Amino acid sequence: MRVLTSIFLTALLSLSGATAASQNKTNTTEILGLYQSWRDAVESANVDGYIAVLHADISLRPPGAQGLDGRDNYSAFLDPVFDSASYEIQIDNAPSVTFLGDAAIVEYDYTIYRRAHVDSTVDLPPGAIAIAKTSAHYIDVVARDSSGQWKVRLHSWQDWPSEI
Repeated sequence: MRVLTSIFLTALLSLSGATAASQNKTNTTEILGLYQSWRDAVESANVDGYIAVLHADISLRPPGAQGLDGRDNYSAFLDPVFDSASYEIQIDNAPSVTFLGDAAIVEYDYTIYRRAHVDSTVDLPPGAIAIAKTSAHYIDVVARDSSGQWKVRLHSWQDWPSEI
């Protein structure tokens, strides 16, 4: 009887480990899809598409500027950003996902090319990218929102020195 119990428990633990690994793979695929949608929104200047990937309680923490909180504030921040320029994202290191319980940390490196609109007279908000090319290491926290969808809860980055 002990042998059967031992075999049963071993099989059960193996299945639960396989289920967790499968769930992490599914979650990783969903999160990477979120980042693809986010890049597409940036490159097409789609504020609504950009905001769609953000958690309602998003926190933006840009280097050298005061952060902001909430999706509505983030949206107001983006209006002059997209009104003033177009953007192209070069993926230097693709997003990497590390799960921490019901949340995940996503790290990645992007170079962002900003092409200012010649006729733009928009003043950019503090923390917005204002130069033609910037490379940075990003660290985000993603979590599920009330509908169960993965959303970016914290967006932060550190700029690389210009010679990198």
